[in-house]
Amino acid sequence: MRILFIHGRAQGQKSSDILRAEWGAALARGLADAGLSLPADVAFDHPFYGKTLDDFVDQAKLPQASEIVAMGGSSGDAGFDSFTRSVLQEIDARGEISEADVRAQMEPGSEIEEMGPQNWAWVRAFVRAVDARWPGFSGARINDFLTDVWLYLDKPAVQSAIDAIIEAELTDEPTLVVSHSLGTVVSYNILRTNKINLVGLMTLGSPLAIKAITAKLGMLENVAPKRWVNAYDVADIVALNPLDSTHFPVAPKIANYGGVKNTTGNHHGIGGDAPERGYLLDAKIIEQIVAFARL
Repeated sequence: MRILFIHGRAQGQKSSDILRAEWGAALARGLADAGLSLPADVAFDHPFYGKTLDDFVDQAKLPQASEIVAMGGSSGDAGFDSFTRSVLQEIDARGEISEADVRAQMEPGSEIEEMGPQNWAWVRAFVRAVDARWPGFSGARINDFLTDVWLYLDKPAVQSAIDAIIEAELTDEPTLVVSHSLGTVVSYNILRTNKINLVGLMTLGSPLAIKAITAKLGMLENVAPKRWVNAYDVADIVALNPLDSTHFPVAPKIANYGGVKNTTGNHHGIGGDAPERGYLLDAKIIEQIVAFARL
């Protein structure tokens, strides 16, 4: 039995060994807190694509929202512009950021005549409002997140390079895939095209159900029909929607667990230093991992 961990974005300065240590420490702490243990024969793999992704981001040089405003409202990639607007509009639809919040973030002397993502001045102010509402998830990180997801979904060279790194770790052994953040998008794509001996899939803090992302995925399917568990903190802005019949309609249905209380700064972390508790410190997530490992 093996557990294949697939990391998220913003890991380019690390390595497979560093991630193994970080995820391993979080898992060990979660197991200890829950009074549980994994079977002795469980092996772990941590394919690392962080540096590859960062290299593609550097090559792409997609501007941030503030730079797009200065450029007259276009990044030069119409698809990316539309993708950015769509995601921010969906965040706006949550209703947690008011028009007053956005106007409070406007630059001195400026005025937004038309509120909404079609107006790049609004986009810039809205990103700042998100920063104020979720201090641990900064406006810069939103821009980075949008860039990373867009490049993976839209650019075949990026997707192929990242997928190849993960696919090199696939075996015929019974495997539990545990993926986080952007890694859940990667794992979905990998499992859609590679049929492995999959005992289960756990997605943590997944953005898969964001409309702009599902639109790029094409026909949706349950890539882990035996058992797919999607866990998230409702305060995690990346996990904008659950993978339910409304936002991610597949058969069989995905089991959603929205009771995570992720106390890392952005409610999105995987581990965290004590007393912080990321996704791998949640008792029910740990219980599910152990249950999968004992199949």
